[in-house]
Amino acid sequence: MKYLKIVIIVGIVLVSMFFFLKNVDFAEVSRIISSINPIYPAVFLLGLYVQFYIRAYRWGLILKPHKAKIPIFTIYSFTVIGFFLNTIFPGKIGEAARGVLLAGEQKISRSYGLASVVLERLIDSLVMVLLFIISLFFIHERTPLLNKLRTLSFFALPLIILVFLFFYFLNIPQVFAYVERFIIFISRLVPSRLRERAVSFGLKFVKGLRLNLSPLDSIKLLIASMIVWAFLIPFYWLLMKGFDFGANLSPVEAMPYFFVVAASASIPTPGMAGSFDAASRLALQELYNADTNPAAAFTILCHFLILVIMVVPGFLAFWMKGINLNTIRSIKNKTD
Repeated sequence: MKYLKIVIIVGIVLVSMFFFLKNVDFAEVSRIISSINPIYPAVFLLGLYVQFYIRAYRWGLILKPHKAKIPIFTIYSFTVIGFFLNTIFPGKIGEAARGVLLAGEQKISRSYGLASVVLERLIDSLVMVLLFIISLFFIHERTPLLNKLRTLSFFALPLIILVFLFFYFLNIPQVFAYVERFIIFISRLVPSRLRERAVSFGLKFVKGLRLNLSPLDSIKLLIASMIVWAFLIPFYWLLMKGFDFGANLSPVEAMPYFFVVAASASIPTPGMAGSFDAASRLALQELYNADTNPAAAFTILCHFLILVIMVVPGFLAFWMKGINLNTIRSIKNKTD
């Protein structure tokens, strides 16, 4: 199974890179990138960095029922460590690792740490779909790709809401009794010496999937979640302004592109290799009629800047926390 995953991920990368590199003139791409005003990538990097702190604040709200006060810099550190690990390992191992590592340092259940990451990503999906649907009211020119995204978003929205309702349903006392019986039943597949821990982990994980926040904290979480994405979009739009195809775009018109590349980031290739590149080029050409070389140039520059801001702060936090790669491999092996 492990090698099958590797083969699949390598296949995704190779196929995606083939479509991304098709008909690209690298001399022209280099010329386009070298002509970009440095202020655009500099501001883009700043925006990407600041959003880590917004994400950290939001993650702290999700974790609040399990530990009320976690220093914001601590949550920031594990946030960037997660992004860093996603660049060097396939399978989005950084998501599981940051939840486990933060929980270990803060002396809370690892189940709650992992559940908080699941909730965070689910909230991200909900907010992204909502923002995209809102943007449709302000975009008058409809391309075939935009229409497909519109259909997808209207399908995804109720599905995401159903998942939230399912998590809530599982934690209703009468239902949770059956959940507990089911977890105990399937724990028979685990060696007897680990069975009690497995049951405890499973029960706490299910409990952690319910957002048990006060009305005020729920409002804060909603606002912070909207800000995470609404804050980022203008920086992508600003980077586009450095290219001919983006000269006349409004921030709202940049939202469909952001929706596409954000969705591509869910594909578990290390550092979004291939998946981001193919999705970005396709979106730029189909949504904004960008030519091949400008689309490739923007994609290469954007992807490079994203990797820089994911690797540098993440590596520094990884080093400062004194985390051992063997620990990460252990987490990875447990999630394979």
